[in-house]
Amino acid sequence: MIYRFKKYKSIDNFVKNVPKSKKDEEYTICSECNGLDFGNMDFTDRCFGCLFCIFEDDSLNEKFIKKWGTDFIRDYAQKSFKGNIVNLPSAKKILRNPTKDLEAFTGVNETKNIQPWTAGIINHTCSTENRIGMEIPVFNMSYNRNGRLDVCSITEDGHLVVMETKISLDDALKDERLIEQQAKYTSEIKKSTLDFDYLTLFGGKETDLLPVTHKECSGKVGGKTERFYSMVNQFGIKFVSANAIWCMCCNYITYGARYAWDIFLKEVFADDNCVGMISAGKIIKQNNNYLLEEI
Repeated sequence: MIYRFKKYKSIDNFVKNVPKSKKDEEYTICSECNGLDFGNMDFTDRCFGCLFCIFEDDSLNEKFIKKWGTDFIRDYAQKSFKGNIVNLPSAKKILRNPTKDLEAFTGVNETKNIQPWTAGIINHTCSTENRIGMEIPVFNMSYNRNGRLDVCSITEDGHLVVMETKISLDDALKDERLIEQQAKYTSEIKKSTLDFDYLTLFGGKETDLLPVTHKECSGKVGGKTERFYSMVNQFGIKFVSANAIWCMCCNYITYGARYAWDIFLKEVFADDNCVGMISAGKIIKQNNNYLLEEI
């Protein structure tokens, strides 16, 4: 499945809908995930149910349901955001398959995997028409180098979401650029619109993002999760996991627009105490502690 978007010279041009040209750019993840056989346009046993391919093509949607079952998406929707980490599906072919599930897929190659996957899901889980953009240039004279916004989507009425994608918490902590990125990107976005949410989106191992006090937190060794939450506290970082976006998509398909990103994400992060969202629910700050709450 191939989707399309337009390129823009700046975030201001994206907000004002002034593309670089009338030409559409194409993007897909199918060449990386190996879950779709382009020869017969059917899913292979390497498909891990990421949901990217089921939009805009009714025949592919039917084949997806045939492969995974009629209740597959609904069952995951029903257990999402209920206080427990959701174990996402695995490909039926595990042997010699490096991308057995969504965590493995989003945990490598930002520009070919997690970024286009996120763009495809966000573009198709909105309550209204929306424009998608990737790698939108951001210019800021206060910093040595300019940046690019990984994934952006804006609705007809002008609500903007910006997602800076990271393949894992480990990778993000190597250089801690997410701190500088948030500061310089949001200051520039505010020159074009004040109606936006800026989120850092993490692929890879979701349990690394659980609060340190949670029994399932996998980032206690080496203090990486503790270090991350000190950054969240000091710099006001808001984050979401790729798994949570997948769960949101399941809910959108099952229950409709109330789980569209422009409604659901906006409501979740409207809570000033909310710092993050994972498949189990939202992470809130309470009396200087971070806790997991179901949504």
